[in-house]
Amino acid sequence: MNFWRTLSCRWGEEEIRKWPSFKKTAYLLLPLLVYYAVHDMAEVILWVLLNLAAVKGGEAVLTVLNQYGGTFQGILYGVSILAGILVIGPMVKREISAPPPDGNKAKGMADAGKITAYCFLAALAFGASVSLNIFFTQTGFTASSQSYEEIYELQYGVEFAVGLILYGIISPLAEEAVFRGLLYNRMKRCFNYKTALAVSSLLFGLYHGNIVQAVYGSILGLLIAYTYGLYGSFAAPVLFHGVANVSVYALTYQNRLADMDSRTAWAMGMVFFAVALFSFIYIKKKCV
Repeated sequence: MNFWRTLSCRWGEEEIRKWPSFKKTAYLLLPLLVYYAVHDMAEVILWVLLNLAAVKGGEAVLTVLNQYGGTFQGILYGVSILAGILVIGPMVKREISAPPPDGNKAKGMADAGKITAYCFLAALAFGASVSLNIFFTQTGFTASSQSYEEIYELQYGVEFAVGLILYGIISPLAEEAVFRGLLYNRMKRCFNYKTALAVSSLLFGLYHGNIVQAVYGSILGLLIAYTYGLYGSFAAPVLFHGVANVSVYALTYQNRLADMDSRTAWAMGMVFFAVALFSFIYIKKKCV
C-alpha cells in the first residue's frame, strides 16, 4: 500500500532529490507500465467477448464484423485506452492540477486573450503536423517503412466519424496524460526541464513503433511539451495533439495528400510550414 502511495503522490523536487536512482526510475516508469498492462488486458478481454458474440450470433454477426472489422477494432482500442486512463487518472490529476512553479508563466497568454492564444496554438499544431506529413510523403520517407504502411492501413480502416473521435479526442487525451501529464511533469522534478523535454519527446516518438512515426512524434512531442510549459495548462497539449491528429487524419483519409502532384504538394507544405512558424513566433513572443 505504501509502495502504491509512493507512486501515486506528487512528490516535491526537494523530496525526490533524496531518492536513490531506482526509486526515481520506479516513480517515472511503473505508472506507465500499469497503464499499458491494464490497456492490454482490457483489449484482450474485449476481443474474447467480441469473438464469443460472433460465434453465438451466427452468420449475420460475422457478416457485420467482416464488413466493419476495422471500425470495431478501433472502438475496442478506444475503450481499452479509457480503461488504462481510469487507473492512472488520479495520478495525472495530481500532476496537472498543481500550480506551475512560475505563477506568471502564462501571463502573456492571459493578456493576449485565451481564445486568441489557443487559436494560435491550434494553428501551430495544424501547420506543423500537415507540413511534416507532406514533406515526409514527398521525400519518400513514409514509403520507406513497411511497418508504417501496415499501421496506416489499420488506422484508416475505421469509419471516418469513429476515427475523428478516436484520434481527435480519446487518443490525444490518453497519450498526453501519459507522456506530458505524468512523464514530462515528473521528469522535470526528478532531473531538469531540458532533460524532461528531450526524453519525454523521444519516448513519445518511440512509443509509436516505427521509424516514420518515431521521427514525427519526437518533433511534435518537443513542440507539445514546449508549448505546455508556455501555456501552463494541460488543455494546451491536449488541444495541440487533437488538432494535429484530426488535421492529418482528415487530409490523408483515402490518400488525399499522396494523390497531389509534387509541385502542388511542396507549395502547400511550405505554406503550412509558414503558418506553423508564424504561430510559434507569436506564441513565444507573448509568453516569454
